[in-house]
Amino acid sequence: MKRHNILKGTSGDALVLMLVKLMTIALSFAVTRLMSQHLSLHDYGTYSQILLLVSTVSSLTILGMVDGVNFYYCSEQDPKKRDSYVATIFALQCIVSLAAGAVVLLLTEAFREGFDNPDIDKLIIYAAALPMLQNLMSMLQVLLVSVGKAKILAMRNLLVSLLRLIVVLLMVLFVKTVAVILLATLLMDAAQVVLFGIILRKNNCVIRLGQVNLRLIWQILQYCIPMAMFILMRSINRDLDKYMVGLWTDTENLAVYTNASKPLPFDVILYAFGTVLVPQVIRLVASNREEQAMSLYKVMMELGFMTSIVPCLAALTVAPQLMQLLYSKKYMTGLPVFCLYLLVDLLQFTNMTMILCAAGKTGTLMLIGVGTLGLNAVLNGVLYGQLGIVGPALATLIVTLITGALIMGLSAKALGAKIRQLFDWKFLLLFITENIAAVFLLQHLRSWLKTLGWHYMAILLLVAGLYAGIFLLLHGKRLKRDIRELNTAEE
Repeated sequence: MKRHNILKGTSGDALVLMLVKLMTIALSFAVTRLMSQHLSLHDYGTYSQILLLVSTVSSLTILGMVDGVNFYYCSEQDPKKRDSYVATIFALQCIVSLAAGAVVLLLTEAFREGFDNPDIDKLIIYAAALPMLQNLMSMLQVLLVSVGKAKILAMRNLLVSLLRLIVVLLMVLFVKTVAVILLATLLMDAAQVVLFGIILRKNNCVIRLGQVNLRLIWQILQYCIPMAMFILMRSINRDLDKYMVGLWTDTENLAVYTNASKPLPFDVILYAFGTVLVPQVIRLVASNREEQAMSLYKVMMELGFMTSIVPCLAALTVAPQLMQLLYSKKYMTGLPVFCLYLLVDLLQFTNMTMILCAAGKTGTLMLIGVGTLGLNAVLNGVLYGQLGIVGPALATLIVTLITGALIMGLSAKALGAKIRQLFDWKFLLLFITENIAAVFLLQHLRSWLKTLGWHYMAILLLVAGLYAGIFLLLHGKRLKRDIRELNTAEE
């Protein structure tokens, strides 16, 4: 049997993406920490409101086109037709995003009154302009991975994150103006779009206006619109609690909640492998090789729960210390929300949609999105009334669990299998039991160290390091085996 070097091929690209992703996320949290510490709660809350609008508008306008680019570029065999699909999708995105930006500007007064924040007026232009740039970057990144430039993409992300940190550091120390920070973000995003285009051109992937084919629009929309609805519903599900908190409380409470609910990078390994393997999964499903796709998906699910459960529960064990490190003491009132969102992050591996997308089941994903959004809205209202600001976070956790179960079951069905075939259940149950025991024991250790007067950073490093080290010793070989197996996806 041929052995695969995990530092080469698919796993090599994925590991580079993973390491760079970790570094870029660390830099991102450094940016958040700087802004949280040096900006007032009002200014940081205003910044959060603009980014919330950017996130929502981006989700409204992306219309499933990232998945559409991936699907048509990887499944279409005719190069000319493939280029037409891609060019048409990019043209559609530009038109939709420009129209959405105009609507945002027209609704300035409504946003100002909704957030009860007059500072929104002078910053609304960024909420109108940033979504198109972010959507174009997401679509271009798909093409970079498809043409085998994942490592270049990873290094570019690292350099941009370093630049962003430097800019924010200068801004918060000398200017302390949210508008300047947003302007720097806009300029950097525009520069990245240009850079991506240059790299793709050098690799014979050129998006030309002349290749736009209006006759393909309906076919593209049949695939993209249902996917767009699912992405929109998922994004709103993630942000709905923030809108509720923003409407029911004040700007300062929204600032606390925004930080406490910020996704942490616990899915970084799965993200890296998923990014590299999605084009291959699409090709396997498109060529009716369901058995190979199922084998790949099963390994990814095991990799997902191993690399999500351990870091999430390690973080939960030292949650007070971790939150103090990330956001400073003035955000500690959001600790219960922070803990619930650690569990939300733990469940993200169950929400992989690659199989349903590859099988063209975007309509099914749309129905899941609509149903879970309705459930989330109801739960937000009920649980907020019962639990206060913690209620919306609990609603997000419940909806994430339900969505993950549905997606896993339907993905297995699309491959002609059952959900029980996705896991080695004996190993999964053992793994969960070990983690529950570790949380119980190490939380007691954390509490004891705190009573001894240890510095919070020392507690964080010791307890979280012990947690990760124990499981690396117990299951490091199995993790390495899974990573090696994913390399066979190239064959």
